[in-house]
Amino acid sequence: MEVTQIILIAICAVFLVVIAIYCISLIVKNKKDSDKKVDGFEVIDGVRYTKDDKVVDDKGEAKLTLKKGDIMLERGKDYVVGKDLLAGKYTILTADENNDVVAIRIGGLVKDYKHFSAVVLTEGDIISPVSANVILR
Repeated sequence: MEVTQIILIAICAVFLVVIAIYCISLIVKNKKDSDKKVDGFEVIDGVRYTKDDKVVDDKGEAKLTLKKGDIMLERGKDYVVGKDLLAGKYTILTADENNDVVAIRIGGLVKDYKHFSAVVLTEGDIISPVSANVILR
């Protein structure tokens, strides 16, 4: 074998190793990304992004059962965004079927939120349901 053939074989071998490492890194990255995807939302850099915030299914029926990814907030308890829950957009669902409006303290201000209202929580916000338990979807 000539020197040029040996060099060409070595370059091809290095090229194949680089392609193999690239493919393995793509597989690992996709696996990590798929771990972050949970029923209806995706976590990107610690922020929760909702894919589908519809609370009514195709038949027009309300989807009020607790699903994976829903967060139940107890009345009178403080929750810190970034520590207890992720920053992002949430849909507020009242846990009590007799109440259409629930009072929630966010950042020190108490405001009434209707059932199916949307709220955006940022890092460091403190949220506390005042009048009833709340489900965040």
